[in-house]
Amino acid sequence: MGTHRLTIEGEDYEVEVGLRSGGRVDVAVNGKTYRVEIAGSAATPPPAVPAVAAPVAAPSRPATAGPAAPVASGAGGEVRAPISGLVISIAVEPGQHVTTGSVLLVLEAMKMENEIFAPQDGTVRGIAVKPQQEVAQGDLLVTFA
Repeated sequence: MGTHRLTIEGEDYEVEVGLRSGGRVDVAVNGKTYRVEIAGSAATPPPAVPAVAAPVAAPSRPATAGPAAPVASGAGGEVRAPISGLVISIAVEPGQHVTTGSVLLVLEAMKMENEIFAPQDGTVRGIAVKPQQEVAQGDLLVTFA
């Protein structure tokens, strides 16, 4: 994660790199967001700070609904806020079974709505936030049993 200034073929770019989820990372280049797929890395765990690779400099397709990757940790599973923002909506409730990739909630950050996905199959044990609540990066959002 972080913001980087790049000069490529004489053009200046401001690149904001989001959290990596498997072989994908969301990046914003000069304010426009793209989902970048990193070849051959789908099975590797996300690094602490994603590397800025050549595909970032020459994005080829715009991102869809700007999903941000959840940070999964802890026994049973937790989803923490990957970025600071405002909880727009919550799509699950305690006791509900979810599968990997299910939308848990929508978090607005930098005027973009980011879907937060379940990192694993499981049952929602608790929801630590409410709609219209501000969260900081790393705040607990959802726990799994």
